[in-house]
Amino acid sequence: MNANAISLVPRRTHGWHMGFANMLAKENAAWWRTRRWWIQALVAVFFVDGSMLANHQLAGQSIERIASFSNFLVIAGVLPVVAILLGQDAILGELHSGTAAWVLSKPLRRPAFLLAKLVANGLGLLVTAVLIPGAIAYGYFDLIGEVKLPVAGFAGAMGLAYLYLLFYLILAMMLATLFSGRGPVFGIAVGAAWGYMLVKTPAWLEALLPWKLLMGHITNTGTGFDLSLAGRLIVGEQLPTLVPIITTALWCVLFTGIAFWRIRRVEF
Repeated sequence: MNANAISLVPRRTHGWHMGFANMLAKENAAWWRTRRWWIQALVAVFFVDGSMLANHQLAGQSIERIASFSNFLVIAGVLPVVAILLGQDAILGELHSGTAAWVLSKPLRRPAFLLAKLVANGLGLLVTAVLIPGAIAYGYFDLIGEVKLPVAGFAGAMGLAYLYLLFYLILAMMLATLFSGRGPVFGIAVGAAWGYMLVKTPAWLEALLPWKLLMGHITNTGTGFDLSLAGRLIVGEQLPTLVPIITTALWCVLFTGIAFWRIRRVEF
């Protein structure tokens, strides 16, 4: 069954959320009734769990280092690109194909159109990029590495990983309502994701953006590494600050608000 050919069921709703349930059903079908979800999961498993296997078996790194440092660098460097592509295609893909104009000609409000895409893609990202590779990683640490990581700490670290990816998903969706081309959307979002790795940034900027959630760094002496917030949760350390978590959540709310405001003014 074609996910885009899902039957529309009449629903008596009014206001800004008119048509949300039908649109959400369509978006969920595009994820879970096609090959999309398991292909996406395979990509995440390849990069996240594949790097874990390579670091442990080939590079000889300890399980603790992999769990608290190396793997989060892979998640922070690669998976945001996946989230950005999902976010920009959710809006620009339908805009460029003309599907958005057709869908919005039905009893569907623009905020409901945007919210349905955010919820469906957010759920898809959670399952395929966080839960599945995270469960495989935890099983590897336990069965192969024979290291019992704290369940609460590991779950908290996965929560921070999801918040990190959600930031870039929502950022890309917001940018897709501001720009009509893929170049500016992708360039700005990837610049925000990789800026921490490419240029030296001031401490106050690091606190305002999500980099510290997953990205640690080698210490100046070169003999150790400063763990990210997720890495500290993995090893059971107390978090030195909650500021990056709070600011990242606030950015997500702000980006969503701007996208809702802008989507009302976009010409489809």
